[in-house]
Amino acid sequence: MAQHTDKDDRADKPSSPATLMDVAAKAGVSIATASRVLNGSTRKVRNDSYVKVMEAATKLNYRPNAYAQAVAKGTAPNIVLLVSDISDPYFASVSQSVVKAAGEQGVSVTIGVAANAKAELESVRKSVATRPRGIIISESEYIDAPERAELERELRQYEASGGRAVFILNRNLPFPAVDVANEVGARAIAKLFVDSGYTRPAILKGDDNHRSSKERLAGVMDVLGKAGITVDPRVIANGRFSRTEGYAAIMQMARAGLLAPGGDAAYDGAGIDSVIALNDVMGIGAMTALRANGIEPGREVGITGFGDIPYSADVHPSLTTVHLPLAEIGQAAVDCVLADRDDAGAADSAAGNRLIFVQSAPDIVLRESLPRR
Repeated sequence: MAQHTDKDDRADKPSSPATLMDVAAKAGVSIATASRVLNGSTRKVRNDSYVKVMEAATKLNYRPNAYAQAVAKGTAPNIVLLVSDISDPYFASVSQSVVKAAGEQGVSVTIGVAANAKAELESVRKSVATRPRGIIISESEYIDAPERAELERELRQYEASGGRAVFILNRNLPFPAVDVANEVGARAIAKLFVDSGYTRPAILKGDDNHRSSKERLAGVMDVLGKAGITVDPRVIANGRFSRTEGYAAIMQMARAGLLAPGGDAAYDGAGIDSVIALNDVMGIGAMTALRANGIEPGREVGITGFGDIPYSADVHPSLTTVHLPLAEIGQAAVDCVLADRDDAGAADSAAGNRLIFVQSAPDIVLRESLPRR
């Protein structure tokens, strides 16, 4: 019979401190299972797996990380929120709602800014290293970004250790997502546009691979097409969901003679009678550009937006728009992060990609910028 010695156990122990991954590999279980056993998660583990993990941890002299235990138990003290642009009223409103909802639960929020997919991935990596209770991502929405696979890998590892990742606006990644009915809202605003007597719009959209822009543009174009309205391609412009870029796009159309009636104007010389902006800040930028060219928005040219940011009611004329429940969006994201891990895990297993719809049929807010013609 072979004798067991202390030397055998020492051989099992790595020269550097053992990691959770080392324990999981030796026990023949997933990292998530090892984390639940060693970090004190409330989620149950089969008895045989529990024994294997504990034996492996003993042999490897594994020492659990106190902060990882707090994350697994759902008691870590903070949430990280990542946004594209904190100065943008949309992101500012979402951030305010997340901070408020988390504060009511005694949880602090650290806000990070990342303007593109590459910066977002780097921000997620840095955030994961701090072991927050949850990471809420309200960012780029670029659906074909090359960083997508690596972002998913980072967040899977983070969740396996007990954290929680939630997206604001779905990217079809296997994580909970707060979502809104972009295309439904776009169809509704386009129908109002048609019913109000407009037929010659300029359209301000976002980047072609930006999910919200694609969905909103698809909804608008479908309704216009069914109404017999063919949009002049010269007045479809990328305003990059930015007030300054929306302003610049309309100014460029004006310099090209596309806006006002005339020989080079859009729509066979008739010019535009409206601007459909796929978010509010582009619509506000468009108003300023129209005035700079002697065109009065809300009287000579109708304007619509999308989002119902706080400023949309304060500009002149007040902006007709699609209402998005920005406060409820932030609340839903925080609720998901702080939800009981057993309930959340069961929902994810059943649904695969869990969507939290806070609004299925967006409301249209009719204001001064789109008078009936």
